[in-house]
Amino acid sequence: MKIWLKLLIGALLGTALGFLLPSGPQTDSALGVLFELAIRSGRYIFLPLIFFSVPVAAFELYEDRKLGPVAGKAILIAVISVFAASILGALGAFVLQPDRIPLVGETSAVEPPASARDIILGLFPRNAFQALVSGGDGLAPLLILAVILGLAFSFDLAVTKPVIGMFDSLSRILYQINSFFVEILAVFAIPAAAYNARALRAVLELSLYRSLLLVVAAEVLFTVLVLLPGVLYFAGGRKNPFRILYGLAGPALAAVVTGDLLFGAGTLAKHDKENLGVRRRAGTLTLPIALLLGRAGTALVTSTSFIVVLNSFSNIGLSVQTLLWILLFVPLSALLLGATPGRGPAAALALLSSLYGRGFETGYLLLVQAAVPLLLAGVFLDAIWAGCVSWMTARSEGLAVEREVRRYI
Repeated sequence: MKIWLKLLIGALLGTALGFLLPSGPQTDSALGVLFELAIRSGRYIFLPLIFFSVPVAAFELYEDRKLGPVAGKAILIAVISVFAASILGALGAFVLQPDRIPLVGETSAVEPPASARDIILGLFPRNAFQALVSGGDGLAPLLILAVILGLAFSFDLAVTKPVIGMFDSLSRILYQINSFFVEILAVFAIPAAAYNARALRAVLELSLYRSLLLVVAAEVLFTVLVLLPGVLYFAGGRKNPFRILYGLAGPALAAVVTGDLLFGAGTLAKHDKENLGVRRRAGTLTLPIALLLGRAGTALVTSTSFIVVLNSFSNIGLSVQTLLWILLFVPLSALLLGATPGRGPAAALALLSSLYGRGFETGYLLLVQAAVPLLLAGVFLDAIWAGCVSWMTARSEGLAVEREVRRYI
């Protein structure tokens, strides 16, 4: 059975359970534990896989004089896409004009992402060992350390060859372990989908956000069915772009089931190689870069949502200056979220509200109850786009081969 089909069945079963199970603190507590177990299982092997694979990839690309072009193109595509998605989200809000949200007395809070200062300092911990134990979201410092190791492998092959062989062997072993987790990920998708369905069921005033959610859904559909196929068509030599999107169906489902980008990262790594034909040396490096810097889906959802929140306050207008501020700081907030892949638009909105000021510091509270569907929409596009960034970069450097659709996993 195809992996995407197994994940779809797991998501449907979990969603049904979430809506059918009786309410109660014991049920909620059990679902919370199972949800956390699912997230940890999905993330379990990805960071070790990255740590042992990236040095080998960086070494091989450096020896072929392709490290700079591959890393540079991935970074450039990822960052530009975040700014482009913010513009698209703003256009969607102005063209489709979602309804204002009634001001409510919401008191719950959302923890904003770390400050730019903390993120920059966190890229280089006080000692390199801290990058290995920085927690589930420590992708950035781990990636930097891995690239440094890969560059160091080339200084004297007589000395480093045994270490290169060890890292290469561990990379291949961990890839096989990751493949096992990907095959059984649908089992963990059931409690994850049930937990999120239960969270949606508990929101009594979700109808207040119907207009916003419909606009976000329209933007997501336009991006997936029109915009991305157009980009992939020209980037892929004018060939059928939907084969690429179909090849990323599994990672997209894994991400949207949980709302956690790293939950589906292992699935993305496997599909990147076996469906899209991205060679290991390219995909291993470009994928974490795309996950860190290419959160275009989150930027799109955040841009639309923030404009709706601003419009919901009658005493705040959207001047040209305000719009330019949004188009600058929404992408920056999405880039900051790359340091914490488990966070979504709600955290970005909290940061934007704080930065905007003018008595608007708690404006994000208007969308706290809609945080789950906004998160799922954003991470769905984030996962698809990360795979696209990796594939486009690899193809441009001759590091991807075309796979037959019938052989997709």
